[in-house]
Amino acid sequence: MKLSIAGAFAPLVLSVACGGGKTGCPAGFVEAQGVGGSFCISAYEMTMTEGQLGNKDQGAGFPDGSTRIEALVSASGLRPTMTSWYQAYAACETQGWSLCTSEQWEDACDGLPGPGGRVYPSVDGEFVPGRCSIGDHRSNLSMPLTLTGEMPGCRTESGIFDMQGNLWEWVDSGARTPEGLPVVDKRGGGHYGAAPVKCSRHANGQHPPEWDGTIGFRCCTSP
Repeated sequence: MKLSIAGAFAPLVLSVACGGGKTGCPAGFVEAQGVGGSFCISAYEMTMTEGQLGNKDQGAGFPDGSTRIEALVSASGLRPTMTSWYQAYAACETQGWSLCTSEQWEDACDGLPGPGGRVYPSVDGEFVPGRCSIGDHRSNLSMPLTLTGEMPGCRTESGIFDMQGNLWEWVDSGARTPEGLPVVDKRGGGHYGAAPVKCSRHANGQHPPEWDGTIGFRCCTSP
């Protein structure tokens, strides 16, 4: 993959080996454990630095080939890219990865395969106002959108950043309508939110897949 980063600085790219042996996760990905075994998930909300996102609405034949990305990066210090669900799905596909499933995202968030685990995506599993870029009505706190990894305390024990707040994140619920359209899910809450969002909270079908707003994404892949 071509990693050509525009700008005057080189972002920190976190690379953590996973899976053992000669295999490992791509640069900027970390290992997580799921019901089906280990997988790799991007440590940061994804940023497209070169290419085009393609059509917002790609229909039942997604991905439709309109998304052409030369550099998709999981690294700190970048502005995460906002997309439609279709664009997020296609973006991961262009790199040989996949949009994380709802189950993968939740297992990485709570640190435990299957149900249970930590309530919030932090080292101690607690929500602390101001730790992540998300508001909290209990403390009359509002937060701005930040660069990836800008809030060092907003990470899981395994080193996955910003799963609470900043951008909501598209995931693949795996469900499809009779017409073949995806029933989409989003996770983690947004910076403009008024309350913390638990790892287990889903939003299946809350938006159509062509909707685009303050929603980003992560990619997952095999070790």
